[in-house]
Amino acid sequence: MRNLVTLNKGSLKPLASLSQDATFDVPFELLDSVFDTLSDSITCVLGNLDMGQVEVQQYTKQGAKNILASFTVDSFGDRLLSFTHFADISQLVFVFEQGDIITVTYDPISYNPQEALVEIAGTIDSGISAAQWSYDEETLAIVTRDGNVVLLSKLYEPIAEHHLELEDLKKSKHVTVGWGKKETQFRGRGARAHEREALASLKASGLKGNELRDPTMPYMVDSGMITLMDNRQVSISWRGDCEYFAVSTIEVVADPDDVAQTIERRAIRIFSRDGCLDGASEPVTGMEHNLSWKPQGSLIASVRRSTHLDDEANLEVIFFERNGLRHGEFETRLDLDETIQDLCWNSNSEVLAVVLQNKIQLWTTKNYHWFLKQEIYDDDIKFVKWHAEKDLTMIYGNSQYINVVDFSYKMTQGPTLEPCDNGTSVVIDGRTVNITPLAIANVPPPAYYRDFDTPENVIDAAVSLSNEIYAVLNKETLIIATVPSLKDMKKGYHPVIASKFSKVDCATEFESFRQIAFINDTVVGILLDTDNFTRVALISIEDVAQPHILKIVDTFDKIVLLRSSFDYNSLVYQTKDGTVMQLDSEGQLEQIARFPQLVRDFRVKRVHNLVGNAIGEWDTDSSEIVAFGLTANGKLYANDVLLASAVTSLEITDSLLLFTTAQHNLQFVHLNSTHFEQLPIVEEGVVDERVRSIERGSILVSVIPSRSAVVLQANRGNLETIYPRIMVLAKVRKDILSKRYGEAFVCCRTHRIHLDILHDYAPELFLENLELFIEQVEKVDHLDFFISCLREEDVAKTVYKETLSAGIAHKFDLEPAPLTEMQQYMKKKMFKPETSKVNKICRAILNVLLSTEEYKKKYKQTIITAYASQNPQNLKDALQLIGAIEDDEERDSLLTYLVFLQDANIVYRIALSLYDINLALAAAQKSQMDPREYLPFLQSLYHNEPLRCRFLVDDHLQNYEKALFHLVKIEKEQNDDSQEIAEEILDYVDNLKLYKHALQLYKYENEKQNRIYHLYAKHLCSKQEYNDAGIIYEMLGDYRSAIDAYTSAKEWRNALSLTIENYPEKLVEVAEQLVSLLSYEHNYSATAEIQVEFLDNIEQGVADYCKAYEFDSACLVASKKGRPELLEKTVDPGLGEGFGTVAELLADCDKQVQSQLKRLRELRSKKETDPYAFYGQEAEETDDVSIAPSETSTKESFFTRYTGKTGGTAKTGASRRTQKNKRREERKRARGKKGTIYEEEYLVKSTGRLIQRLDQTRPDALKLIAGLSRRGMLMQAHQIQRSFADLIQLLKDNLIEIYTLSEKDRERVDDNGEVYYIPEIPIPQIADFPKSKVVDF
Repeated sequence: MRNLVTLNKGSLKPLASLSQDATFDVPFELLDSVFDTLSDSITCVLGNLDMGQVEVQQYTKQGAKNILASFTVDSFGDRLLSFTHFADISQLVFVFEQGDIITVTYDPISYNPQEALVEIAGTIDSGISAAQWSYDEETLAIVTRDGNVVLLSKLYEPIAEHHLELEDLKKSKHVTVGWGKKETQFRGRGARAHEREALASLKASGLKGNELRDPTMPYMVDSGMITLMDNRQVSISWRGDCEYFAVSTIEVVADPDDVAQTIERRAIRIFSRDGCLDGASEPVTGMEHNLSWKPQGSLIASVRRSTHLDDEANLEVIFFERNGLRHGEFETRLDLDETIQDLCWNSNSEVLAVVLQNKIQLWTTKNYHWFLKQEIYDDDIKFVKWHAEKDLTMIYGNSQYINVVDFSYKMTQGPTLEPCDNGTSVVIDGRTVNITPLAIANVPPPAYYRDFDTPENVIDAAVSLSNEIYAVLNKETLIIATVPSLKDMKKGYHPVIASKFSKVDCATEFESFRQIAFINDTVVGILLDTDNFTRVALISIEDVAQPHILKIVDTFDKIVLLRSSFDYNSLVYQTKDGTVMQLDSEGQLEQIARFPQLVRDFRVKRVHNLVGNAIGEWDTDSSEIVAFGLTANGKLYANDVLLASAVTSLEITDSLLLFTTAQHNLQFVHLNSTHFEQLPIVEEGVVDERVRSIERGSILVSVIPSRSAVVLQANRGNLETIYPRIMVLAKVRKDILSKRYGEAFVCCRTHRIHLDILHDYAPELFLENLELFIEQVEKVDHLDFFISCLREEDVAKTVYKETLSAGIAHKFDLEPAPLTEMQQYMKKKMFKPETSKVNKICRAILNVLLSTEEYKKKYKQTIITAYASQNPQNLKDALQLIGAIEDDEERDSLLTYLVFLQDANIVYRIALSLYDINLALAAAQKSQMDPREYLPFLQSLYHNEPLRCRFLVDDHLQNYEKALFHLVKIEKEQNDDSQEIAEEILDYVDNLKLYKHALQLYKYENEKQNRIYHLYAKHLCSKQEYNDAGIIYEMLGDYRSAIDAYTSAKEWRNALSLTIENYPEKLVEVAEQLVSLLSYEHNYSATAEIQVEFLDNIEQGVADYCKAYEFDSACLVASKKGRPELLEKTVDPGLGEGFGTVAELLADCDKQVQSQLKRLRELRSKKETDPYAFYGQEAEETDDVSIAPSETSTKESFFTRYTGKTGGTAKTGASRRTQKNKRREERKRARGKKGTIYEEEYLVKSTGRLIQRLDQTRPDALKLIAGLSRRGMLMQAHQIQRSFADLIQLLKDNLIEIYTLSEKDRERVDDNGEVYYIPEIPIPQIADFPKSKVVDF
């Protein structure tokens, strides 16, 4: 869809220094010229080869002239075949037709031609027919006059030599797979009959014999004969990667129609870089010498003049593949006698220059169609060359002048300003102007919607504001074409030429038409170009039939680009220094901005500052005209501010700047502020509405804001219309704030946008106007769709977050990490129905729809949807609504709909819970259940009383408490005065463990409640809840069972109390049983009391008190019972045993603290001095390369030693650990094995456990110290007190050191690759050990 426009054209007339000498009257002509990419200059060769004089001049971009060489060649009347400038080694290379290869080495500092070293690098005695250097300047290909292909290196050493022979033409890679032969055909039934019918048909068509023609072969095979227009020269062309080159020569071969005769045929041979013949072309009649290999492709271009086809005689550019087979062509639309001097591809292979004697045609292709985009007119064109690095810069020359021309792609289109945004696109193809309004019909090239032809080839075209007037520039004429209206265009009307305006009426003979643009529908601006300056002619077309000059504006500068402003109220142009000027219809000029460098495309628009966050509210007092420009190297500027790099195309609307990037993204910038900054980098995983991925290589064609549409063109030429979210959402938000909910709903539904935004963008406004929303949406299906699609998240803050108020440099939002299983579980667990957004909307809609009978009748289905969409679903009310409907057909329809929304099995169960058998049956029939699953049960319900029926239903649904309620009610109705409870109820309660609910039901009936208590006590005993069971048994008077329960619960006081009261003879038995149970639990204090008080076993009681460290109680009992001998016999040994236990414990703890503290210090010292050794790695010698880690490396680092993940998995969030591995990891952490990364954490936690153990031992130690002191064992008491106090002080002194963990050591990575830190281990508080003054010495 792009056209080519001429940005700038400059001419240079080089004069040889010798020709300026009055005594040396020898004319010099321009022989050749090349671009020097190293110094960005032009090197040209002047000479008079008849006299053997040659001079080389260099012209820099700053205008300086350097004479590189001036010398004389020995041969006279020679012809220069090849000239190359090796700027890196300051060498010039000339290849002459008579065989000399001359090198000239010049001084790059002084540029003194007298000091240049001229050498003959070699001579081909037979002469040279053609020569060309490869693009990498490493290999020179030469074809000699005696038919040899010679390859020379850059040092002119021979690489290979091949003699051209006729046998070469037989070497081809033309492959046939036998299509059309019987061996490759499927022969089914009736094949022979079909063959007989086909043969009869072909015979009737004039075929001779019984042989069928191969359908893969052409009707006529070319002989390859050349025409009289062939210049008989040899041509060479290299492929862009320099791996292959092609040679075109004329060969004398036998005539295929008459073997006795010979013809001259032009053939193309393909050679590899090392000089091996790779293939030859198939014969093509009329092919000429022109040869050009596409740099970035496999096609070889040549020319065919079909003079032998009387009816189809034409001049074509044809293409070959590397294997020599034809691969397409296109007609040049030239006269048959026109001479094509050369073919030349530009560096990126997008433009093919067809060089004629007086003009240059530029062709491009899309969708397999070739478009003639531009023509350059001049006289006696000798050569054309493209710049090697600047894709659209060309140099061509004639006998006197060098001409440098810069081109640029231009998307010729209509306005993008609403309501005139029809997406009109104009495509130039020679004399034809193709017009496609993309808003009406998305027609890709080469097809088009409407067109019109002009007398000559088109240079440039423009579209008016109304899209109904078209202005076209030919070489000498301005053409105005119109269409009555777009409606007429839809009916099939093509634009018609309304008038022609000659160049002589507005320009001098030295000026030429270059570009054109519109001001509204009434004025056309034409760029009049000369070599040194440009003017703008303003032509009035208010009367399209009679255009006339308004004014010719002198700009006093060189204009590069001319176009209409965004609002079409003026023209804007860019000069050669990057200045952007504005020109109105009165001819007034105003400077807008100046770009830091020259741009190839730009747009100009007035940008307003947005007031607050309101859409469409602008501050009219604060605005600025801003120019947006795109340079040739992809830099995007807003005035002088760089916005982005690697940009491929741009466009603007009233509120957005759009551009595509080389990263295959379409980006948007809000035009709501005059403050511009560089845009942030687009990272992977961006979900911002300002960034959208597009197909590789796509560029902007047009923007249609009224439809929220953007039209893109892919590399291959096809068009794609997309609807970016940022544009669609802007329209939706505008409709919401304007309360146009119906339009917003349709837009969301069309573009598959979550309908939650209708509520989430303005929740209060939505709820206040809910009835208006219902009336505008109106259709029941649409309301159902809205309700059923609701989700809990606020989409206005997540997926559809508005970026209007975000700063231009604000980082793009990235896609959040997916929730882990735990996060999903917690989210579900923390869900609160009362605060749910979905429930709030559903309740609000129900309040409106249930408020009037009209709504209730019309929106029954919507009401059901609202009930079913709540969380949890309110299916009960929905089924009650359905059950209340009298019309069977409507009820069945609504039930079917409800089953569609919810699982039919759930609907069936809810219907059963309503005790509506008919509704449940209807729901069951709509499910996938086997009728045998539900029919017998439903049939049984019809044969029972209502209460019994309800009991069966609730029991079936496992609503056992409700079922028990119905069962009790049945019993009360049947036996109202009976104090006995039915066995059915007892069995039901006991089987289903409904004791608590049964107790509630019988709370006013003691007898029946006691029956339940009896069952409940048995159940509690089975659950080992003996204490509660004992209380129930005691309450019921079953003391024997109560004693057994209390005994099992180890409630010895309750058990002995009941035994003394009711069974005193069993006191000793029960007491002994209790002592056994309590001793097992180490409850020696209780066993001591039972031994003393109930078993009268004083000695054992004293011993048990000592085991419990209650030495004071032991001494008291011994004294009270008159057994003082027990003090020495029992108490003193008990003190000794307690001393040994506590002393050993303190010694072990002290040893543990000392060893663990030492190990901690070793670990931390090793980590600081040698971190690699600490993490179990050997130190490596790093270099400047290996410092930066590779993402694909799996070697462990500090980070991965802690996490068990590589850098790649930690970065991507991929987790390869199974649940089993996770459990194994936890076990490793708990063990804290020496040498592992968990050892330090384990040691710290082990110290914490030791402190807890000391706290538990402290009371026993204090009792032990007091007992030892009373019995005179002062040294032992002193030792315990000192050891305990010293251990406590040791811990206090080193507590901070032990519990100090670095942040790096606390670093972990979860299963999603997110880095987190384990919580710091809190430092415990250690109380001082209370010292006894008796032994504090």
